[in-house]
Amino acid sequence: MRIVRTLAIGVLALPLSVHADALFGNDLAGDRKLPRTWGIGVDYFDMSQPYQIDSLSLDLPPLAALIPDPSILPIDNEIEHIDLKVDVWVAPFLNVFAIYGQVDGTTRINLGVLGLPLPPETNSLAVNYDGDVYGGGVVLAIGGDRWFASLTGTFTETSLSGDFSSSVETTAIQPRIGLRFGDHTDMWIGGYSIDTEERHSGTISLDLGPFVPIPADDVAFAVDLSQDEDFNFSFGAHFMFSDAWEATVEVGAGDRNTMLANITRRFE
Repeated sequence: MRIVRTLAIGVLALPLSVHADALFGNDLAGDRKLPRTWGIGVDYFDMSQPYQIDSLSLDLPPLAALIPDPSILPIDNEIEHIDLKVDVWVAPFLNVFAIYGQVDGTTRINLGVLGLPLPPETNSLAVNYDGDVYGGGVVLAIGGDRWFASLTGTFTETSLSGDFSSSVETTAIQPRIGLRFGDHTDMWIGGYSIDTEERHSGTISLDLGPFVPIPADDVAFAVDLSQDEDFNFSFGAHFMFSDAWEATVEVGAGDRNTMLANITRRFE
Protein backbone atom coordinates (compact mmCIF):
# COMPACT_ATOMS: atom_id res chain seq x y z
CA MET A 1 0.00 0.00 0.00
CA ARG A 2 1.32 3.43 -0.94
CA ILE A 3 0.05 6.41 1.00
CA VAL A 4 0.23 9.69 -0.92
CA ARG A 5 -1.38 13.08 -1.10
CA THR A 6 -3.32 13.74 -4.25
CA LEU A 7 -5.83 16.15 -5.69
CA ALA A 8 -9.50 16.28 -4.81
CA ILE A 9 -11.84 19.16 -5.45
CA GLY A 10 -14.67 20.37 -3.24
CA VAL A 11 -17.65 22.29 -4.53
CA LEU A 12 -19.99 23.95 -2.09
CA ALA A 13 -22.89 26.36 -2.34
CA LEU A 14 -22.38 29.86 -1.06
CA PRO A 15 -25.09 31.54 1.05
CA LEU A 16 -28.22 31.58 -1.08
CA SER A 17 -31.95 32.04 -0.50
CA VAL A 18 -32.51 28.89 1.55
CA HIS A 19 -33.74 29.12 5.15
CA ALA A 20 -31.24 27.49 7.51
CA ASP A 21 -28.59 28.26 10.10
CA ALA A 22 -24.89 27.63 10.44
CA LEU A 23 -23.78 25.93 13.63
CA PHE A 24 -22.34 29.17 15.04
CA GLY A 25 -22.38 32.91 14.45
CA ASN A 26 -25.62 33.31 12.52
CA ASP A 27 -25.88 36.92 13.69
CA LEU A 28 -22.86 37.67 11.46
CA ALA A 29 -25.04 37.10 8.39
CA GLY A 30 -27.44 39.90 9.33
CA ASP A 31 -30.72 39.51 7.47
CA ARG A 32 -29.23 37.38 4.69
CA LYS A 33 -30.62 33.89 4.30
CA LEU A 34 -28.19 30.99 4.66
CA PRO A 35 -28.01 27.56 3.02
CA ARG A 36 -29.15 24.46 4.85
CA THR A 37 -26.54 23.44 7.39
CA TRP A 38 -25.60 19.91 6.29
CA GLY A 39 -24.98 18.45 2.85
CA ILE A 40 -24.25 15.04 1.30
CA GLY A 41 -23.06 15.13 -2.30
CA VAL A 42 -21.17 13.44 -5.10
CA ASP A 43 -18.28 15.07 -7.00
CA TYR A 44 -16.89 14.04 -10.39
CA PHE A 45 -13.61 15.67 -11.46
CA ASP A 46 -11.60 15.16 -14.65
CA MET A 47 -8.26 16.86 -15.36
CA SER A 48 -5.60 16.70 -18.08
CA GLN A 49 -2.42 18.77 -18.01
CA PRO A 50 1.15 18.81 -19.31
CA TYR A 51 3.95 17.80 -16.95
CA GLN A 52 7.65 18.53 -16.90
CA ILE A 53 10.39 16.11 -15.88
CA ASP A 54 12.43 17.28 -12.90
CA SER A 55 14.71 14.22 -12.93
CA LEU A 56 14.97 10.91 -14.78
CA SER A 57 17.23 7.93 -14.18
CA LEU A 58 17.40 4.81 -16.38
CA ASP A 59 19.53 1.78 -15.58
CA LEU A 60 20.30 1.49 -19.26
CA PRO A 61 23.33 3.74 -19.99
CA PRO A 62 23.18 3.62 -23.81
CA LEU A 63 19.58 4.84 -23.83
CA ALA A 64 20.10 7.29 -20.96
CA ALA A 65 22.95 8.86 -22.94
CA LEU A 66 20.46 9.69 -25.70
CA ILE A 67 18.44 11.83 -23.25
CA PRO A 68 20.95 14.50 -22.09
CA ASP A 69 18.12 16.87 -21.12
CA PRO A 70 14.99 15.01 -19.87
CA SER A 71 12.98 18.25 -19.91
CA ILE A 72 12.67 17.96 -23.70
CA LEU A 73 10.35 14.95 -23.33
CA PRO A 74 6.64 15.87 -23.63
CA ILE A 75 4.62 14.54 -20.65
CA ASP A 76 0.82 14.39 -20.30
CA ASN A 77 -1.15 13.53 -17.18
CA GLU A 78 -4.84 12.63 -16.89
CA ILE A 79 -6.89 11.86 -13.78
CA GLU A 80 -10.52 10.96 -13.05
CA HIS A 81 -11.80 11.41 -9.52
CA ILE A 82 -15.20 10.62 -7.98
CA ASP A 83 -16.05 10.98 -4.32
CA LEU A 84 -18.81 11.16 -1.72
CA LYS A 85 -18.68 14.38 0.32
CA VAL A 86 -20.29 15.41 3.62
CA ASP A 87 -20.16 19.12 4.51
CA VAL A 88 -21.38 21.45 7.24
CA TRP A 89 -21.58 25.25 7.51
CA VAL A 90 -19.79 25.89 10.80
CA ALA A 91 -20.24 29.67 10.46
CA PRO A 92 -21.83 31.84 7.74
CA PHE A 93 -18.37 32.34 6.21
CA LEU A 94 -16.85 28.89 6.90
CA ASN A 95 -17.72 25.45 5.54
CA VAL A 96 -15.78 22.26 6.31
CA PHE A 97 -16.12 18.96 4.48
CA ALA A 98 -14.89 15.37 4.43
CA ILE A 99 -14.61 13.17 1.35
CA TYR A 100 -14.09 9.52 0.42
CA GLY A 101 -13.74 8.31 -3.18
CA GLN A 102 -11.51 6.90 -5.89
CA VAL A 103 -8.96 8.29 -8.34
CA ASP A 104 -7.65 6.81 -11.60
CA GLY A 105 -4.62 8.38 -13.29
CA THR A 106 -2.32 7.94 -16.28
CA THR A 107 0.97 9.71 -17.00
CA ARG A 108 2.39 9.36 -20.52
CA ILE A 109 6.02 10.04 -21.45
CA ASN A 110 6.66 10.65 -25.16
CA LEU A 111 10.02 9.30 -26.35
CA GLY A 112 9.21 9.98 -29.99
CA VAL A 113 10.96 13.38 -29.91
CA LEU A 114 14.30 11.56 -29.56
CA GLY A 115 14.05 10.50 -33.21
CA LEU A 116 14.94 6.86 -32.47
CA PRO A 117 13.54 4.05 -34.62
CA LEU A 118 11.43 2.74 -31.73
CA PRO A 119 8.24 0.69 -32.03
CA PRO A 120 5.02 2.76 -31.56
CA GLU A 121 4.28 1.15 -28.18
CA THR A 122 7.67 2.28 -26.85
CA ASN A 123 7.47 5.83 -28.20
CA SER A 124 4.75 6.54 -25.61
CA LEU A 125 5.35 5.07 -22.13
CA ALA A 126 2.24 5.02 -19.90
CA VAL A 127 2.25 4.84 -16.10
CA ASN A 128 -1.17 3.88 -14.72
CA TYR A 129 -2.27 4.16 -11.10
CA ASP A 130 -5.49 4.16 -9.06
CA GLY A 131 -6.55 4.20 -5.42
CA ASP A 132 -8.95 5.16 -2.65
CA VAL A 133 -9.11 8.84 -1.67
CA TYR A 134 -10.01 10.20 1.76
CA GLY A 135 -9.57 13.59 3.37
CA GLY A 136 -11.26 16.95 3.77
CA GLY A 137 -11.04 20.68 3.29
CA VAL A 138 -12.40 24.14 4.01
CA VAL A 139 -14.24 26.89 2.15
CA LEU A 140 -14.02 30.55 3.17
CA ALA A 141 -16.87 32.62 1.69
CA ILE A 142 -18.14 36.18 1.73
CA GLY A 143 -20.98 37.75 -0.22
CA GLY A 144 -23.61 40.41 -0.64
CA ASP A 145 -27.10 40.33 -2.10
CA ARG A 146 -25.88 39.82 -5.68
CA TRP A 147 -22.17 38.96 -5.44
CA PHE A 148 -19.92 36.47 -3.67
CA ALA A 149 -16.32 35.33 -3.38
CA SER A 150 -14.79 32.17 -1.98
CA LEU A 151 -11.50 30.38 -1.42
CA THR A 152 -11.37 26.56 -1.27
CA GLY A 153 -8.51 24.35 -0.08
CA THR A 154 -8.67 20.55 -0.20
CA PHE A 155 -6.35 18.07 1.49
CA THR A 156 -6.52 14.31 0.85
CA GLU A 157 -4.54 11.11 1.14
CA THR A 158 -4.75 8.19 -1.28
CA SER A 159 -3.87 4.52 -1.03
CA LEU A 160 -2.45 3.82 -4.51
CA SER A 161 -1.95 0.71 -6.57
CA GLY A 162 -0.68 0.49 -10.12
CA ASP A 163 2.11 -0.62 -12.40
CA PHE A 164 4.96 0.82 -10.31
CA SER A 165 5.81 2.33 -6.95
CA SER A 166 4.05 5.68 -7.24
CA SER A 167 3.51 8.76 -5.15
CA VAL A 168 1.67 12.00 -5.91
CA GLU A 169 1.63 15.10 -3.71
CA THR A 170 -0.68 17.92 -4.76
CA THR A 171 -1.77 21.18 -3.15
CA ALA A 172 -4.77 22.89 -4.77
CA ILE A 173 -6.23 26.32 -3.99
CA GLN A 174 -9.41 27.53 -5.74
CA PRO A 175 -10.39 31.22 -5.72
CA ARG A 176 -13.80 32.21 -7.12
CA ILE A 177 -15.68 35.48 -7.57
CA GLY A 178 -19.13 35.71 -9.09
CA LEU A 179 -22.64 37.10 -9.39
CA ARG A 180 -26.02 35.83 -8.23
CA PHE A 181 -28.96 35.84 -10.68
CA GLY A 182 -32.29 35.63 -8.91
CA ASP A 183 -32.56 33.24 -6.00
CA HIS A 184 -31.49 30.04 -7.72
CA THR A 185 -28.48 30.64 -10.02
CA ASP A 186 -24.87 31.70 -9.45
CA MET A 187 -22.13 32.15 -12.05
CA TRP A 188 -18.45 32.83 -11.45
CA ILE A 189 -14.94 33.08 -12.78
CA GLY A 190 -12.14 31.49 -10.83
CA GLY A 191 -9.17 29.23 -11.20
CA TYR A 192 -6.99 26.45 -9.89
CA SER A 193 -3.57 27.03 -8.37
CA ILE A 194 -2.04 23.55 -8.32
CA ASP A 195 1.38 22.41 -7.12
CA THR A 196 2.09 18.75 -7.96
CA GLU A 197 5.03 16.47 -7.19
CA GLU A 198 4.70 13.03 -8.80
CA ARG A 199 7.22 10.19 -8.57
CA HIS A 200 7.28 6.74 -10.17
CA SER A 201 9.93 4.04 -9.88
CA GLY A 202 10.28 0.36 -10.69
CA THR A 203 11.37 -1.82 -13.57
CA ILE A 204 10.09 -1.89 -17.13
CA SER A 205 10.77 -3.99 -20.22
CA LEU A 206 11.31 -1.83 -23.30
CA ASP A 207 10.87 -3.08 -26.84
CA LEU A 208 13.51 -0.98 -28.63
CA GLY A 209 13.01 -2.68 -31.98
CA PRO A 210 15.53 -4.34 -34.32
CA PHE A 211 17.38 -1.11 -35.11
CA VAL A 212 18.38 -0.34 -31.50
CA PRO A 213 20.38 -3.40 -30.40
CA ILE A 214 20.35 -2.70 -26.65
CA PRO A 215 19.17 -5.39 -24.17
CA ALA A 216 16.22 -3.72 -22.41
CA ASP A 217 14.56 -6.31 -20.16
CA ASP A 218 13.72 -5.29 -16.57
CA VAL A 219 15.20 -1.79 -16.84
CA ALA A 220 15.17 0.02 -13.48
CA PHE A 221 13.94 3.61 -13.65
CA ALA A 222 12.90 6.53 -11.46
CA VAL A 223 11.22 9.72 -12.64
CA ASP A 224 10.20 12.89 -10.79
CA LEU A 225 7.50 15.05 -12.40
CA SER A 226 5.74 18.33 -11.66
CA GLN A 227 3.09 20.52 -13.27
CA ASP A 228 4.10 22.55 -16.31
CA GLU A 229 1.78 25.47 -15.41
CA ASP A 230 0.80 26.57 -11.90
CA PHE A 231 -2.52 28.31 -12.63
CA ASN A 232 -5.45 27.99 -15.00
CA PHE A 233 -8.75 29.88 -15.21
CA SER A 234 -12.16 28.31 -14.71
CA PHE A 235 -15.81 29.23 -15.24
CA GLY A 236 -18.75 27.74 -13.39
CA ALA A 237 -22.42 27.84 -12.46
CA HIS A 238 -24.45 26.71 -9.46
CA PHE A 239 -28.17 25.90 -9.51
CA MET A 240 -30.71 25.45 -6.69
CA PHE A 241 -33.50 23.13 -7.84
CA SER A 242 -35.26 23.32 -4.48
CA ASP A 243 -34.47 24.11 -0.85
CA ALA A 244 -32.79 20.69 -0.61
CA TRP A 245 -31.18 19.95 -4.01
CA GLU A 246 -28.35 21.81 -5.72
CA ALA A 247 -25.91 21.17 -8.57
CA THR A 248 -22.67 22.69 -9.84
CA VAL A 249 -20.78 22.54 -13.13
CA GLU A 250 -17.32 24.08 -13.64
CA VAL A 251 -14.93 23.98 -16.61
CA GLY A 252 -11.28 25.02 -16.60
CA ALA A 253 -9.28 25.94 -19.70
CA GLY A 254 -5.74 26.82 -20.66
CA ASP A 255 -2.71 24.56 -20.56
CA ARG A 256 -4.61 22.59 -17.91
CA ASN A 257 -8.14 21.37 -18.77
CA THR A 258 -10.58 20.53 -15.99
CA MET A 259 -14.23 19.53 -15.69
CA LEU A 260 -16.14 19.34 -12.42
CA ALA A 261 -19.71 18.25 -11.72
CA ASN A 262 -21.46 18.01 -8.36
CA ILE A 263 -24.92 17.25 -7.02
CA THR A 264 -25.75 17.70 -3.34
CA ARG A 265 -28.70 17.05 -1.02
CA ARG A 266 -28.87 19.53 1.87
CA PHE A 267 -30.43 19.06 5.32
CA GLU A 268 -31.43 21.34 8.18
